[in-house]
Order: sequence, then C-alpha cells, then structure tokens
Amino acid sequence: MNLRAFTAMGLVALVGLSATGCVAKSSAEAGKFPSKDVHLSVPWGAGGGGDLNARTLAPILEEILGVSVIVENRPGASGSVGMEWLADQNPDGHTIGFVGAELASLQHIGYEVKPESLAAVAQIVSVQAALAVPANSEFKTLADLVSAAKAAPGSLSYSNPGPGSIFEATGNGFQQEAGITLSSVPFDGSAPAVTAAVGGQVDLVIDNLANIDPKVKSGALRYLAVFADERLPALPDVPTAKEAGVDLVNASWNGVAAPKSTSSEVLKTLSDAFKKAVNDPRFTEHAKKTNQEVAYKDAQSLAGYVDEQTELYRAWLTEK
Repeated sequence: MNLRAFTAMGLVALVGLSATGCVAKSSAEAGKFPSKDVHLSVPWGAGGGGDLNARTLAPILEEILGVSVIVENRPGASGSVGMEWLADQNPDGHTIGFVGAELASLQHIGYEVKPESLAAVAQIVSVQAALAVPANSEFKTLADLVSAAKAAPGSLSYSNPGPGSIFEATGNGFQQEAGITLSSVPFDGSAPAVTAAVGGQVDLVIDNLANIDPKVKSGALRYLAVFADERLPALPDVPTAKEAGVDLVNASWNGVAAPKSTSSEVLKTLSDAFKKAVNDPRFTEHAKKTNQEVAYKDAQSLAGYVDEQTELYRAWLTEK
C-alpha cells in the first residue's frame, strides 16, 4: 500500500470555507470591535488538549482585545456539535470557536458539519499523533503489537476521541498500512479516551501527544510510537511508526473559526490577536510542555490545502 502521510499543519479551509469572510459589514460591526465580551467555544470536553489551549490563550487575548474572553465547552459527536453550533451564531465576531481537522473528516461518515458555513481565523498549534498502551501492557514495541494483531484479527481494541475523529481515521490508516484489524472504541473526547487506556478498558489509545503525554509522565501509559517522519527532539527515545515498518505520519491541529458571514475586517482583527497570543511566552511555554508546536497560520495562506486533506481522510474513513 502506498504511503499515506500528512501533517495537518493548517486551519482547514475546505472548498467553500471562507478564508476572508464577508466583505460587507453589518451595522454592529461598523463600529469598534470588539465592543463586548468574546465567547470562545471549544467543541471538545474539559481537560483535553484543545480545552487547555483555549484556557491558556483566553487571558492573553483579554489583554490584547481589551474585553473578557469566555471559554465555553460544547462537546459532542467528535466536535461536530460545537462546530455546527458555531456556524449558527451571530457573525459579529463576538462568538468564535476552536476547530480541528475533524472539520475535514466528519463529512465522510455522514455528519452534517460543513466547513463552508465557517470562516477561517487562524491556526494555533499542531501536534503529532501517537500510540500508547497501559504501563503494564505486554506489548513492549509497536512490532509486538502488530504481530499480536495479525495473529488474532480484531482481538485488540483502541480508544479514540469519537467516530470520524482524526484519531479514529489515524487508527484506520494504521490498520491499512500495517495490514491488521483492530476494534475501534470511540469516546466523546480525548480525555475519556485516554482515561480508558489508563484503566485498561482498551489495549491502546491513539491520540495526540498533548493529550497522552501527561499520563505517560505520570507512569500510567507508555508510548509505543509517534506518527512522525523522524523521532521528536522532545521524545528522543520514542520510535516512529516508520521504524516498525508502518509508513504513517499524522498530526492534529487546533485552529479558530467564526461564522461565515463575519466581516473581513473583524476576521483580520481576530487573526492578528491570535498571532500575538500564540507567540506570547505564556503560551509558547505551555505548548512546549505539552509537546505541541506553535504553528500560527493566517487563513488566506491556507486556502487550497484542503482538497488533499479531504481525500486522505476519505480514504482512511471509507476504505476497508
């Protein structure tokens, strides 16, 4: 099978996802922006990497924008609940939200979340995907796990943040590349998915480093591999999946979007604010501690990237 490798380094701007927003301004937007509190929705549960990113950024954004930034969790259905909710909000810039690569993946399994109803604001971070097992697992290497999975197809289970999530997709890609069959156990978010692996409810978890690493550091989980081109400087002892013969590379990302009709002027103000915020030492230190890469991108520079991503997720989620 051909290598399917990608690093989702951008805020996905699928065909129809606006990178510039609506040129026309509403009367509310014609004045000073922001003129009231900004609500920042997070389409995943409390305690996950995206949630912690939002809560780290909020006080920095308050200093930049001069208004309160209120973080609100709206989890459900691998992020689709929060993203669909965001698309229906007033496009005045005072309600924005985190989005992730699920914006490109969920459509392939029948969810209604559509990127064309959102306007890109900025990408914040990217973070490599990884595979970990409970600390007391019999599997010491990825090769051990692959061998066991080949011997008993479907007998091993992996947790992930939900149906259609990029980590379920990564799990499918892993199975395709390794020639194995695993049982997917989707949860409603990364925090419960990782907890399931800690408790031994599943044999392994596939998620990103930001979500897995705290449990590795506590001794509850062990890395078997990162889905990266080469070993990461922060984790030099963790092999890549490639080293075990599984040619798979993937990373998740956090970005910010607004309802599609948000004006270009407001989007520019927000994008510039996030650029400053993600480069603030308070956030860069947080990102470093959680093995994330600060990877700011404005929306315009990422336009056109999505078609490739859409096809990759289509293959991982629909091909058996």
